[in-house]
Amino acid sequence: MKRRRSDRPGLRASRVLTLLATLVGAVLLPAPAAMAAGTTYYVDCSASSNGSGTQANPWNAVSSVNSATFGAGDSIRFAAGTTCTGQLTPGGSGASGNPITMGSYGTGAKPKIDANGATGPVIHLLNQQYWEISGLELTNAASSPAYRSGVLAENSSGGVLRHIRVHDMNIHHISGWSGGWYSTNAGVGVQTDHTTPVSTWDDVVIENNTFDHVDRIAVAVTPDRDGEGTGQTTGTVIRDNTITYSGADDILVVKNDGALIEGNKAGYGGAKEHCPPSGQYCNQASAGIWMSGSNDTLVQNNEVYCHVDGADGTGFDVDWGNHNTTFQYNYSHQNIGGFMLLMPSFSFPGEPTASLPSDGTVIRYNISENDGTNAGCPAAGTPGHGKGVFHFVGNIPNRSGSSVAVPQIYNNSIYVNKSGLNTPILYSRRGGSVTGTLSFRNNAVFNYGTGGYFTTSAGSVYSNNLFYGNHPSSEPADSAKVVTDPMFRNPGNENTSSSYTGADAYQVHPSSPVIRAGTVISGNGGKDAFGNTVSATAAPNIGAYNGTGGNLLSNAGFETGALSPWTQASGSTSSVTGTAARTGSYALTTAASGSGVNQVLTGLSPNTTYLLTGWGKVANAGQTLAIGVKNFGGTETYTTIATTSYTQAAVLFTTGSSSTTATVYCWKNAGGTGAGHCDDLAVEALPSATNTVTNPGFETGALTPWAQSTGTASSVVASNSRSGTYALQTGASGSGAIQTVSGLSSSGTYLLAGWAKAATAGEEVAVGVKSFGGTETYLKTSTTSYAQQPIFFTTGATTTSASPYCYKNTGSSAGYCDDYTLIKLS
Repeated sequence: MKRRRSDRPGLRASRVLTLLATLVGAVLLPAPAAMAAGTTYYVDCSASSNGSGTQANPWNAVSSVNSATFGAGDSIRFAAGTTCTGQLTPGGSGASGNPITMGSYGTGAKPKIDANGATGPVIHLLNQQYWEISGLELTNAASSPAYRSGVLAENSSGGVLRHIRVHDMNIHHISGWSGGWYSTNAGVGVQTDHTTPVSTWDDVVIENNTFDHVDRIAVAVTPDRDGEGTGQTTGTVIRDNTITYSGADDILVVKNDGALIEGNKAGYGGAKEHCPPSGQYCNQASAGIWMSGSNDTLVQNNEVYCHVDGADGTGFDVDWGNHNTTFQYNYSHQNIGGFMLLMPSFSFPGEPTASLPSDGTVIRYNISENDGTNAGCPAAGTPGHGKGVFHFVGNIPNRSGSSVAVPQIYNNSIYVNKSGLNTPILYSRRGGSVTGTLSFRNNAVFNYGTGGYFTTSAGSVYSNNLFYGNHPSSEPADSAKVVTDPMFRNPGNENTSSSYTGADAYQVHPSSPVIRAGTVISGNGGKDAFGNTVSATAAPNIGAYNGTGGNLLSNAGFETGALSPWTQASGSTSSVTGTAARTGSYALTTAASGSGVNQVLTGLSPNTTYLLTGWGKVANAGQTLAIGVKNFGGTETYTTIATTSYTQAAVLFTTGSSSTTATVYCWKNAGGTGAGHCDDLAVEALPSATNTVTNPGFETGALTPWAQSTGTASSVVASNSRSGTYALQTGASGSGAIQTVSGLSSSGTYLLAGWAKAATAGEEVAVGVKSFGGTETYLKTSTTSYAQQPIFFTTGATTTSASPYCYKNTGSSAGYCDDYTLIKLS
C-alpha cells in the first residue's frame, strides 16, 4: 500500500524550488522576447555562437529558449545528434488545435537535454497548456538523489489546463527520490497543486516513450500530495511506453476520472527506497501500475514483470478510494509480491474517498505467471509483507449499496510452476481468514506450488474454476470445478523457440478441458485476452483464452444447435440435442443402433501425425460407442466407450504420403437399445509422433525397462493382449509396473494414453503417471474389456522425466495393461 508519509512539510521542496526560480527569473532574466505566432525556432548547442533562432542561425543554449515566451503554433526544434546542458523552462501556452511543439530537426540520434545533476525537472511547464513534446532524450543523473524529473507539467492556476502530450521520448537516469513524491520524481509528471479554487488537468497523453533508471517513477499523473481537496483530472492516456529499472513504481494516476493505461511494458522496478529529508513525503512501498482516488480507470494490455520491491511488489494495484476500475488483458510475471494488490478502506485526513472501500473492481482475462518470485530476473527482492497472486492488504473491500460491491475476479489464467514456489492464490496480510466477500469465477489455476487460499465471509461466489496440480485444504468449494490439466501451450515460456510465447503461451490445446466449461457472466466485456469473442449467452472457456485452440473440426461441441458440417453416417438419424451436454448447451445424440455422424477434414498435411480427442457416453452400460477416424491414408482407428458417464477418447493417426483429408466420426455400434452421446471433439497436428515409452506394448516378451512397482510381482504374458502378442498382467492386489521415461522437456505438455482392463468386473486397474514435477494423476477402469485411459499432464519447471505406470490396488484377480503412448503436445 502506497499511502503513508512522515509529517507533512509546510511547503514541499519542489514548490520552494519553483518559487525560488520565479523570484530569480524576475530579478535576473531579461523580459521575454515577443514571438511571431506559428514560428519554428531552432536550437543547435554545438554551434559556436548564439544566433537568432533561425535554422541558418540557431540558438546554441537552453537559456535562449528559457528567455522566450511562445504562442499558439510555435515550434522549438533541437538539432539531432547534439547535447544541450541545462534545464528548460520555456514560457507561453498554445491554443486548442494549435499547440506549441518541441522536438528535433535533422538526422541522427535524438537531441539530448542533460540537466547535469541540477535539482528539479529537465523540462518544466508551470501553469501552461497545449504543449506537445517529442523526439528528445532527457537525462539528469547525479551521485545522490534530489527532487528531479524529466518532464514536469504543473498546474497551480486554480482552473483547468488542457492538452499535454509527451511522446517518442527517451528519458533515463533521473536521480530523484525513489521514496519521495511521485510527480516530482518522475520521468513524466503531470501534477495538480493544491489551490482554491481547485486546479485540474484535461487531455493528458503520454505515449511511445522509453524510460530507464528513473527514480522514482516513469509516469505519474497526480496531485502534489495524496489527494486531499483536489478535483479529478480527465482525459489521461498512458499508452505504449517501455519502462525498465524504475527506482520504485512504473505508472500511477491519482484523482483521475476515466484514465486509460494500455500497452505499456514495465520491468525490473522497485529496487530503491531513498526518502527525502525528514518531514517530507516518504513511502518506500511500490508496485508496477496502480491508481488511487480515481473513477472509471481502464488498465489493459500491459506487461509488468520482475518487480522487486518487498513492501508491496505486485505488478498491479487497485489502491485507496477507487470506483469502477477494470484490469483486463494484462500479463504479469515474476513480480515478488504477486499479480494484484487490493487495498481496504482506511482513514485519511482530508480525503473522504479513502474511507470508502474501492468498488466496481473487475479483474478479468489477465495472465499471472510465476508471480511471488523473482526467479529468472536480473535482481531479486524479499517480500516483507508476504505475497499472493491476489494480494489483499487487509479484509476484502466491499461497498454497501454498490451495483458491483465486491471484487469481480473472473476468466484469469494463473500459472505457478517454479520449484519450491509457495505463492498463495488468495492471500491477505491479515491471515488465513478475512471478512468480506468476492466473486471468483472461470479462473484457470495451475498450481504446482504449495500456496493456498484464505477463507472469506459467507456469500463469496466460487464457480466454474479450474484447480489443477496441488489441492491445498483451503481450496474453495466449487461444485462446477475442473481438476485436470488446462493444457496451456508452452506454459511458463520455457520453450523460447515455440510459436506460443509471452501471453500467447496461455492459449490452450483444442482438447483442453477449459473449452466451454465456464459459466456465463453478465457484462463480460465481449472479448478475451486474445481478441476472441466472448458470448453473452453461450458458455465461455475457463481462463483468459476463449478460442477453440486451433481445433481443425468445425462445430466441435455442437454449440450451433445444428448438425452442419457434420453429416449423417447411416440411415439411422443422429441429432443435436439440448440434453446430455458435457459442456455448453448441446451434444450429439445418436440413435440406439448403427447410428452416427461424420465430418470430413480437408487441407491436412501428408505424413503428419494428428491427435483426435472426444468425449462419449452411452445410455445403457455395456453398449459401445466409437470415436474414430478413417480415410486418412492409413488403417481406420478408433476408441470404444462403454460408460454411462462421459469418458474421453484419444486417437493418434498419421496421414498417408499423399493424403490431405480425413473423416472423423462418432458412431453408436449396432445391437444396442439406448442412445449414445458425443461432445467436445477436437483434432490438432502434433509437432512430433515420437512415443517416449520403451517397450510400450510389452512386445519384447519381457518387462524391461518396466520395473515392479511393489513386492507383488507383475509379469508379461502371451495372453489378454489388446494388440500384438503380449500384455502386462498384474497380481490380484497391490501390484503393478512402472517405467521412468527421461529426456522430456521441462514445462512441457504431454499425453499419456494406456489401455487397461480387469479380469473380474468391478475391480479397478489404474493407468497413471507420477514424478513429473506435479501431482500424481491417474484414471481407473473396472471393465473386463480394454478401455483407454488418456491423461494430459505438464512437467515441472525443472523436471525432464515422468513415470507412467499400471497398477492394480485391491481385489481377487489380475488386471491387464497394454499399448502405452507418451507423446509431447507442446
